[in-house]
Amino acid sequence: MSRAWIAGAQRTLVRRTAQVGEWPARLSSVPYVRPLAALAGTTLVITVSWGAWRSADLEGLPVWALIGVGLGMMPIVLALNGAEFRTQASMVGVHLGWAETARYVGQASVANMLPLPGGPVLRHRVLATRGASQRLAIRAQLMTAIWWLAAGLVVSGVAFVVASARWWLGLAMVALGVLLAVVGWTMRPKGRAGVGAEAGRLAAIEVATVVTGALRFWAVAVLIGASLDAAGALSMAFTTPAAAALGIFPSGIGVREALIGGAAKVILADASMLFLAATIERVVSLVAAVPLLTWSLWGGRRGARTPAADGGISGGAEPGDRRADDADPTPRALGR
Repeated sequence: MSRAWIAGAQRTLVRRTAQVGEWPARLSSVPYVRPLAALAGTTLVITVSWGAWRSADLEGLPVWALIGVGLGMMPIVLALNGAEFRTQASMVGVHLGWAETARYVGQASVANMLPLPGGPVLRHRVLATRGASQRLAIRAQLMTAIWWLAAGLVVSGVAFVVASARWWLGLAMVALGVLLAVVGWTMRPKGRAGVGAEAGRLAAIEVATVVTGALRFWAVAVLIGASLDAAGALSMAFTTPAAAALGIFPSGIGVREALIGGAAKVILADASMLFLAATIERVVSLVAAVPLLTWSLWGGRRGARTPAADGGISGGAEPGDRRADDADPTPRALGR
């Protein structure tokens, strides 16, 4: 009786979580929603950042140092994203080489910047065209996305306890992160040996990913003269996955910056300066990623002219193929 109740509760939890995750995807499928969200987010970023720039009276920026931060962190970010996708693929029985993984990660980064939910769709199609079942591919993506957000909440929650007088807020974030981690675990692809070890590796990757993002933001903030310590920087770790979870804002533009501004007020930091730092970090990261994005797109074009056995996306429909979009059940709002 007890086991049957637990199994039923798990099925209900998975179903409810999937239903919640579908709402951003449904909203983003409404015509013009994502383009309008991109316009609104960009307008917010430009307006607030310009005001922060003027009020801070900055004489200039250490441009080369900022670009150096972006270039220096790029190999770490690429390695973590690649390790995440390889682990995700391994959980559904798909083996990916490091070179093709890097290409797919770069293409997904480009797709996420567009006013359409391209990154999750691309990852799903890669797994599906390499032999993974639709159901397992969806479960792997859901688990990864949920654990990314869970890792951000736990890291930020611990940092809030240290950096803010509102320790109760930090504890609440940790509790929510743990709950999401449990939800993500129930969505793991089942029926394969070694999934537990792969899940442990995935959890470590997600924690490293949010910590790396927070440290990059910290470096940019310090370079432009913002007052922020390590605990304060780590309290921002949840902002990137939380913004991505909304699904309708390309790369979370506008939402992440607003979340950082709100978190800055909680830790009694300069919200406008940290909002500006988040904007500059976005630009720096994009500039640093140009070589990777160029290579990944060039590689993608070459892959499109090769047989599907090469591991490209040529075995499936083109991104603009309506039939492929209709047949693709990927929960787009929860991926990266």
